[in-house]
Amino acid sequence: MVGREDFSRAVKQDEKLKEYVEAYYRENLQRALYRQKCMTMKGKSGAIYAFLYNLISLFGKEIKEGILIDMQVTNDDIAGFCGISTRNSVNRILRGLREENVIRIVDNKILILNADYLKPYAD
Repeated sequence: MVGREDFSRAVKQDEKLKEYVEAYYRENLQRALYRQKCMTMKGKSGAIYAFLYNLISLFGKEIKEGILIDMQVTNDDIAGFCGISTRNSVNRILRGLREENVIRIVDNKILILNADYLKPYAD
């Protein structure tokens, strides 16, 4: 493990490493701002809808029934990414999406049945 001071010194001395670290922090800041924007503008539900829609481009796999998010994502993961404090809120929102036939859970993975329902929240 590299100490904070050693890391900082190495970054200052290596221009390529400095660019990489800056890009890393810039990307993480953009993600954090996007999540905050979703929560502020669209509420908890909108933040989750946008998150699910964004998973399509990252892990989506088209199958006959819809788009399978080919990765197991827990409710705690969703809560963390969306800036929601409890997974109970995520449970309630996902249950609503299941009742509306927007999603279904298949082998602990999310199957998106109606991506058009989620899309307006991701714009």
